[in-house]
Amino acid sequence: MRLTASAAAIAALFALLPAIGAGGVMGLPVVLCVMGALAIRPSLITQVFEKRLLAALLLMTFAVWVCVTSLWSAHPGHAQATKLAVLVPLGLMFAAAASDEKDRQLTQAMGVAAFVVLAVLMVIEALWDLPINRAANPQIPPHEVIRNVNRGAALVLATTWATAASLLAHGRANAARALLAASLLLTLPLGLWANLVALGAGLIVFAIAFSAPRLAIMSVSMGLAFWMLAAPFLTPLILANQGLVDALPISWAVRAGIWDYVCGRILEQPWLGHGLDASRAVTDRIEVRDLELRAVSLHPHSASLQIWFETGAVGAILAAATLLAGGWALARAFERNRPAAAAAAASLASLGIIANLSFGAWQEWWIATMFVTAALVGALAHRRA
Repeated sequence: MRLTASAAAIAALFALLPAIGAGGVMGLPVVLCVMGALAIRPSLITQVFEKRLLAALLLMTFAVWVCVTSLWSAHPGHAQATKLAVLVPLGLMFAAAASDEKDRQLTQAMGVAAFVVLAVLMVIEALWDLPINRAANPQIPPHEVIRNVNRGAALVLATTWATAASLLAHGRANAARALLAASLLLTLPLGLWANLVALGAGLIVFAIAFSAPRLAIMSVSMGLAFWMLAAPFLTPLILANQGLVDALPISWAVRAGIWDYVCGRILEQPWLGHGLDASRAVTDRIEVRDLELRAVSLHPHSASLQIWFETGAVGAILAAATLLAGGWALARAFERNRPAAAAAAASLASLGIIANLSFGAWQEWWIATMFVTAALVGALAHRRA
């Protein structure tokens, strides 16, 4: 059997994924781009736009708009726009290649194997005070080492649902339960409350999708699209409850302060936004419980608010439309494929929650993680009759 370029790219990425994930995930965008370029072919491009025309067009339009906003950004340079212009199409190509009919079984097998190895490495990190990362990065400050592990835990959570669904589809229910337990085991000792919330929501949606596949996918995609549009207007109403804000732990109170500040700044440039990466240019100070800190250090810890702040209503509408179109396409494709529907709905839910609580919207490793997740979910599609 001849090894194709796309099969080699899929095998290579998932073979490298455990080491990349345990080491902080920062190398994933480079590997994804290389493998996406290796897998690309004209028929694959045609296939993407034939099967998911509206969703693919909206995604690319959104990416183009995000890059265009760098022209009026307060943050100097356009490096981020260049990175996104390379990462998004190549990530899309890799996801399409990995979910192509002839390579789906390879993607599923490699995905499960990569998850198992990565989960073992991350459990070692979680239970024994980060020995791998501390040994590999003795010169890095402890808080930076912890960030490495947090990113690795996010990668584990993102890939949990598709790998569990793959095991269930092949009649390995006990292995799927063990895989889900590994995700929970990683979340608790690391104290990642956003991940814990995302895991809980993912489990609920995962179960619901086995009974109502289309309803689960569309409910999640519609919920995320609604929050994308409503976040700048509903967040201040929620934060107006001072008792709730006072009851938050300090890390969440800081987030609340950032969100309140960003919501106010969104109204200054509501249609076009302040430009890509403008969050990094914020120098204002805010006070949270007698702590004075920068209003936004790197990003607002909310993808919805960041998209509004930096790309305006145009970007938010395109992002919401992409979520709706993608959800509709997945619901139609997986309406008779319950494991795939469960993986799609749970992945959307958990990724959406983490995106709106933790990481920056344009962080390359996070975007690459979403494309890898999309590849694993797409590989669960049934073979054509």
